[in-house]
Amino acid sequence: MRQDNYSNKLIKISLIEDSKIQGEWLQAELLDHPTIEIVSVDRFGRLGIDSVKFHRPDLVILDFQLEDITGLEVSKRIKSSNENVKIFVITAHFEISIVERLINDKNIDAIAIKGSHSFEENLISAIHYVFDGGTYLDPSLLKKLRESKSLVGLSKLTKREFEVFIQASSGKMDSKIAEDLYVELAHVKNIKSRVAKKIREDDINYFLSKLIENSSSSQDFFLNKKNDFLRKL
Repeated sequence: MRQDNYSNKLIKISLIEDSKIQGEWLQAELLDHPTIEIVSVDRFGRLGIDSVKFHRPDLVILDFQLEDITGLEVSKRIKSSNENVKIFVITAHFEISIVERLINDKNIDAIAIKGSHSFEENLISAIHYVFDGGTYLDPSLLKKLRESKSLVGLSKLTKREFEVFIQASSGKMDSKIAEDLYVELAHVKNIKSRVAKKIREDDINYFLSKLIENSSSSQDFFLNKKNDFLRKL
C-alpha cells in the first residue's frame, strides 16, 4: 500500500496500548516521521479517553484488548466527544467472531493485525490513508472473512477479483494494480465494477460498504491528493 505524500499536514496521534513492547515499537516507528506527532501515550483505556479529550488528536491508535476496558467501549466514548477523530484499532485476535464485531462497529475507521507483514510494512501509509478519509482493513482479515463465508459477497469473488479488491481498498492506484498484475488498465476497472456489484448484492455492513466506496473512488481520490500536495510546494 505504499502511497507517499497523501498530505503534508501534521497528523496528531494518541496511542492507547497496554503492551509495553508493542507501544515502544509504535513510538519508534512514528516518532521520527516528519508528518506525525505523538501527543499522548496511555496503557489504560480510561486514561486514554481523558488524554484524547485533552489533546484532541487527529487519529487514535487503539489496542482492541486493554486491561481495564475494551477497545470498542473506548472508541465509542472517544467518538461521542469528537466524531471527527479517526480510530485505528490494532488487535492480535484472528477469531472470526471478534473480526465481525470490529467491522460492524461504526466508530472504527481502520483495523490492523499486530505483527502482520502488512501492518508493519505499511503503517505510515495506512495512517495517512485513514487520515485523508480512507478505510483500512488488514488484508489478512479480508481473507479470513472470505474463507469463513460469513459475508456471502466476499465469497462470491473470484481469486483475481479478490486480489484487485484487496489492493484497491488499501488505496493502490488503478494504474499500479494493472502494472503489478500485468493486465490492461481497462481490465482493472472492469474487475472493480464486478466486485462492487457482487458485494452490494448482499446486506453488507458499514465497514465493508466504506471499503467498496474507497475502492471505487481511490483513483480520483489520490490524484486529487497528489495535485493538492504539488500545488502547496
